[in-house]
Amino acid sequence: MSYLHAPRLVFTGDFLSDVSTVNNDTAHYNNATFQPNFQDPGKGATNGWWNPEGGAVFDFQNCAVKQIFLPDGTTQTSQSDDIIIGQAVVGAEGRPTGKMVDLDPDAQMFSALWCVQLRICTANGDLLFKGDITTTSFRDLQMRQLDGGKSNGQPLGASWTSVITNIEWGVLAEQSAFLKTLRATTQNNTLAINMNPFGYYYSHNDGRFSLGRIIGSIGPYFENEPLTFAAARRLYGINYTPSIRGTFFSISNFLVEPDAKRVSVDFGASFPVADSIGTVNYKQDLRLAVSKIPQAGVASRQTPTFYINPNDFIEIGALDYQSDPNWLNETGGIVSFNNLPDATVSALAANQLILVSPSTSQPGQFAIIAREAIDGLVARADNFIQRLDDGQSVNIDFYAYQWGNLLPNTSISVTLDPATPDTPVGPQNPISEIYGNNFPADGLTFNGQISTNQQGKAQMLLTGNAIYSPRVYIDGQIYFITYQTATVDQAFGTEQIVVHLRDYFEEIANPVWGDISEMMIQYSNLYPIMSKYVVNLADPVALAEKKKILIFAFSRDINDTMHMPVTRDLSSTKRNTILNWLNNPQIAPKTVVRSDAREARTANPAAPGTALTDKQTRYREAVKAKNGSFPGFSATNDLFENL
Repeated sequence: MSYLHAPRLVFTGDFLSDVSTVNNDTAHYNNATFQPNFQDPGKGATNGWWNPEGGAVFDFQNCAVKQIFLPDGTTQTSQSDDIIIGQAVVGAEGRPTGKMVDLDPDAQMFSALWCVQLRICTANGDLLFKGDITTTSFRDLQMRQLDGGKSNGQPLGASWTSVITNIEWGVLAEQSAFLKTLRATTQNNTLAINMNPFGYYYSHNDGRFSLGRIIGSIGPYFENEPLTFAAARRLYGINYTPSIRGTFFSISNFLVEPDAKRVSVDFGASFPVADSIGTVNYKQDLRLAVSKIPQAGVASRQTPTFYINPNDFIEIGALDYQSDPNWLNETGGIVSFNNLPDATVSALAANQLILVSPSTSQPGQFAIIAREAIDGLVARADNFIQRLDDGQSVNIDFYAYQWGNLLPNTSISVTLDPATPDTPVGPQNPISEIYGNNFPADGLTFNGQISTNQQGKAQMLLTGNAIYSPRVYIDGQIYFITYQTATVDQAFGTEQIVVHLRDYFEEIANPVWGDISEMMIQYSNLYPIMSKYVVNLADPVALAEKKKILIFAFSRDINDTMHMPVTRDLSSTKRNTILNWLNNPQIAPKTVVRSDAREARTANPAAPGTALTDKQTRYREAVKAKNGSFPGFSATNDLFENL
């Protein structure tokens, strides 16, 4: 992933994320205990949180190209230098916008962009280029705002890293020397993109509800690189800040180019900001340097700061950011130091990059704000977020690097995290029992020990197996899988693969309403915008009347912008069953006759997953008590038949 390579451009502005929040709360998935006020805005589990009528929309707002960086190390910031500077960065035209969707209520820190198109156009709408951003999820969440998100409510930021494909170059692209160079440099007519969202508004303050700030960088893509993270070296913040009980400058990508004698560091995702729009009032004297001796340790309350003697590092240069409060928005936070001395370039080849600041409490010493991992090791999984059906397999790609170079013959341990406990109904959670994650353990099959090949890449086959509603009223289960190399730096820690494994379900060729009612009622509960403004998903008559448009939405490919976003939570067999009903609506309360396979499984209590668990039985009885009968297959388990 080469967004830090030249030529690159930086854009900044706002993003719109109109996410739905009724479905943020796990307990709201329980049809038996769902209350109408769960669709009302407000704070807490007794309502629909801050945006219950969200439509999952993602779009660019007020974004523009701020600067370009050229292969010779020069930066241009005026449209007189290149036509692309100052032009608008916008979303799709003539089609629905992209979508932003959480993986699951139990995995909300991995929000993904789906079907987002990016265009750069003039004020008159003339196209420079456009392309589709491949689906990608949050990585590297970290503290951004010094004010703790006082006005907007969300002090964290994150990164989306991906590639732009299906690129179309406009006629005006020929007038941009930058775009011609970028087009000649990149490979496969694909571009690399990194976006850092922060300052998102939960609150209705400042006229910015559902808006956030975004910093984007676009550069060349090179073959055989990962798609969802930068093939770069990384800085890790270790300077403990008591006021936030954590660190700033937590994670920053950087690129060392020996031939160009250059180092470029991306602080766009990590530089601390004074407010939600990226104002910088940080006043520390920050300097980049190369440590001559290995630096270890992680700051904590007990040891908040580590120090280094100036004789033990080679200074690269100071970050020139203090003169302009709008520095981050104008530069994207990327700093490049060119024409480095040969000794510095040689030192960077096998020594840690560090971010330091002169100490006021330890005269003559420098505080270490951030540092590279010991031995310069980075190991990351590429396609780290997965949605799987039972019987479905996928190869997870891993890459290992040392000092920015691919590292062969490196062992990576992969481990399923322990099961988390259920939360019983009680004073802290009066609505519904909430079920844990990472069980049953046999839901996933994978090799726990893999090794990179001569190219520094490894693959692990991950297979989803049949599970039978371990979370009872929520489809499927969330699994967190931790991986790490043999050498673990505490500053780097471990990373995870996160899987939503969907429940086992046999497709029903000729379903009646009773076979899909629980699914559709749950959608009606969780996504009120559909029922209020399009069609009541809980009403079979209304669905039948709007079946054509629903068939269109449900039948789209999962990566199609017209695909109904929420049905990414369902297995293909459940989606197909809904489609089968829409193609032949049968409004009946009873279930279809079981297939032989379901009969065999029910007749053989020893078969895996056959018997109803206590959890499932309690849920079944609760639904019966509320509805007067139990309607065939539930939204989450095909074993909830009319037994």
